[in-house]
Amino acid sequence: MDAPMSSKSLISYVIYGFLLLSLCNSLKDNAVDGTRAYFHTLKINSLPSPDVCKESSKALNEVSSSLKLVHKFGPCNPHRTSTAPASSFTEILRRDKLRVDSIIQARRSMTLTSSAEHVKSSVPFYSPPVPASDYIVNVEIGTPKKEVPLIFDTGSGLIWTQCKPCKACYPKVPVFDPTKSTSFKGLPCSSELCQLLGQGCSSSKCTYKTAYVDNSSSAGIYATETISFNHLRYDFKNILIGCSDQVSGDSDGQSGIMGLNRSPISFSSQTANIYNNLFSYCIPSNPESTGHLTFGGKVSNDVQFSPVTKTSPSSDYDIKMTGISVGGRRLLIDASAFKIASTIDSGAVFTRLPPKAYSTLRSLFREMMKGFPLSHPDIFLDTCYDFSNYSTVAIPSVSVFFEAGVEIDIDVSGIMFQYPGSKVYCLAFAELDDEVSIFGNFQQKTYTVVFDGVKERIGFAPGGCN
Repeated sequence: MDAPMSSKSLISYVIYGFLLLSLCNSLKDNAVDGTRAYFHTLKINSLPSPDVCKESSKALNEVSSSLKLVHKFGPCNPHRTSTAPASSFTEILRRDKLRVDSIIQARRSMTLTSSAEHVKSSVPFYSPPVPASDYIVNVEIGTPKKEVPLIFDTGSGLIWTQCKPCKACYPKVPVFDPTKSTSFKGLPCSSELCQLLGQGCSSSKCTYKTAYVDNSSSAGIYATETISFNHLRYDFKNILIGCSDQVSGDSDGQSGIMGLNRSPISFSSQTANIYNNLFSYCIPSNPESTGHLTFGGKVSNDVQFSPVTKTSPSSDYDIKMTGISVGGRRLLIDASAFKIASTIDSGAVFTRLPPKAYSTLRSLFREMMKGFPLSHPDIFLDTCYDFSNYSTVAIPSVSVFFEAGVEIDIDVSGIMFQYPGSKVYCLAFAELDDEVSIFGNFQQKTYTVVFDGVKERIGFAPGGCN
């Protein structure tokens, strides 16, 4: 018979067992927390989403200077002309490449070593990027008011919409008739503003033409007009716009563009006396949901800001990218890979990275996904997987870091792009054969992105659409 255990030994045994159990539970909890932090659950579905609009919980009211941000192919767009078929994916990639090429071309056309005084004194009317964004806002123009859907674009300056009488206009979308508006005033050629714009003249009216690298264009006259948000009690009067009677290119539910870059003719600049040159937006996680474009307002304490670089072109929104992490592991990328600031762009779809940064990101992402065979890559998206045999997949998180300690933990909806009508998913980043990087709208989804023109900074906060 074994000797009875002393009370002291029993107490020690119980304490040891309790500590061991606590340690095991602690390790288990930490593993769960780590999984939550460094991997996301991606739901696999090849069926199209229900064609039903899901309104954001961020409600618009009479004191909110917000507009609904909707996907032009989605059910929330009252002016959509079609739903995007699977075959249009090639066109999306083509236009995205043109958008990126036009951003690079614009940068190369400017002397980045110009002094700050020269950059600020020049009026930046170089060819704007291709308007590739799939997101629009509906605004009202004129007196009485006429609703028009406009692409919101942080890469463009001019606000323009197609106008009657049309020599060539987009079909199936609203056309503004300036002859029926009592607040419409064509800009005279003799005006100081027309001279500053440095465009042309026709029949004593100041004219403009905006040409894009994809051969689309908008041409017409400059004018001042009243712009309204349908839920606000007040209007924005004498806003400089382009009234286009001749447009070329494709329209899929938009009548024009709302330019929001840093140039003096953008809507944000023209309303700076009201909103202090502050605006923000949130791009929804899917085309069936709404986001928002908001002007002014109080900045949340959750927003992390990074300064706009002093060397960026005077109309661009550029901040310095400092690093990337995949699955919680910071990539070993030499700082020289990010020596040129990154453009924060609402129109480019996929984030483009310099070769060294992208190859390092791709290698680690593939290593963490090595349990899944690579599918046939696309010409732009070269890390693809066929998830046909899965209902859910755990994918590594991806975070992007910017100057001043800003970290963006990209939403699961912004990490991999699903080929329409299939279960093939691709890493939604691409290589840019240049030293410039572009932070695209696909990676910005669900974040509030804040543009503070007075303090020259850009901020980010999660959960922005809800």
